[in-house]
Amino acid sequence: MQSLTRRSLLRDGVLSVGSMMAPGILSHAARSSATAADNGNILVVIQMAGGNDGLQAVIPYTDPLYKQNRPTLAIPADQVIPLNAQLGLHPKLAALKPLWSAGQMAVVENVGYPNPNLSHFQSMYIWSTLDMTGEQGSATYGWLGKYISTLGSPAANPFAGFDSGTTSLAAAFAAPNISVPAVSNPKGYGIASDPTDPRRSAQRSATLMQFYQEFAQSQGTQNFGTTLGSTAQSAVVSAADLGKAITSYKSAATYPANNALASSLQLVATSIIQQLDLRVGYVTIGGFDTHAGEAATHDKLYPEVAEAIAAFYADLAGHGMADRVVTMTWSEFGRRVKENGSQGTDHGTAAPLFVFGPSIKGGIVGNPPNLANLDSSGNMIFQIDFRQVYATVLDRWLGADADTILGGHFDRLAFL
Repeated sequence: MQSLTRRSLLRDGVLSVGSMMAPGILSHAARSSATAADNGNILVVIQMAGGNDGLQAVIPYTDPLYKQNRPTLAIPADQVIPLNAQLGLHPKLAALKPLWSAGQMAVVENVGYPNPNLSHFQSMYIWSTLDMTGEQGSATYGWLGKYISTLGSPAANPFAGFDSGTTSLAAAFAAPNISVPAVSNPKGYGIASDPTDPRRSAQRSATLMQFYQEFAQSQGTQNFGTTLGSTAQSAVVSAADLGKAITSYKSAATYPANNALASSLQLVATSIIQQLDLRVGYVTIGGFDTHAGEAATHDKLYPEVAEAIAAFYADLAGHGMADRVVTMTWSEFGRRVKENGSQGTDHGTAAPLFVFGPSIKGGIVGNPPNLANLDSSGNMIFQIDFRQVYATVLDRWLGADADTILGGHFDRLAFL
């Protein structure tokens, strides 16, 4: 039998990736039971990329300094959706108010970290990997990757992590020993040249079968074989399981049309409702770098965010699954307090984030933003370290050893 090389496999389409990360080809392995670090709860993370302006999302509408610093951007007090006597939602986030009223939404105020970095990429890297230097490429693990690594072999649960709506895996999932599906188009998610697929040519099917046989012989004798085996097994299982889940899934809610975030969340909901053993789902919505024309940008993006989250929880609730799911948002930084000359805001520091779910303690966590006490650049001074949010969801929701995963102890917060 002629030896196969990676080049020949790529040439023949065996390792074609398409809409899938972590490609591979092996048979289904038996699912393992929950480990000590796995209580069956699910975390969904929504990244609002670009630096969301927290002062427009959660508005200090009774503070005169808000209007003073934002003469054109400030939302009139009578248009704000009140959360309490000091803070309220942007009117375009109205779809979130029922969750707030039901006690299923928390606002964590003034979230940031020491010595804030105002570069998009470096700050994203800090939030994702906990490498506070922001030097990209220096971290081995992302915080979610480190958590998923505690759950055992990826072949036992290929959907422990799931990055929906993208083909570029989030840095938070980085880990040398796990495989996380990243799916932009579920119809294109699969293994190329499946030898059992009658649509494939006999030559390509024979090539893949040869790969199967040679791989099986090398398994356990080479590090390459072990690593590829785990990745391959995860990929083929997740592709098959996702296809079955999509076929069987029936939505219990109406998701908004022409809303990419809603489509991504619906795919996450599918994996939860069809019981693919998801533990962490991840979705991203971009466009929050609002240096100019911020009002128009928020008028478009905020309804997309709010309506997608509302539909997601309505769908989960309709299937009796909402109690198992906590969702949190994050953005790499907030915006400067004072608006600029382009009716926008420049890169800032601390900002609020949202947490959702029937199992949380709704309300405001932390103090309202102090617009009278800014740093030398006119930016907010953080009060809650983002790692406290991570520690809270890891420890109190996922049942994980948060201190080990985060590399230190961070006080837990009251939303769980």
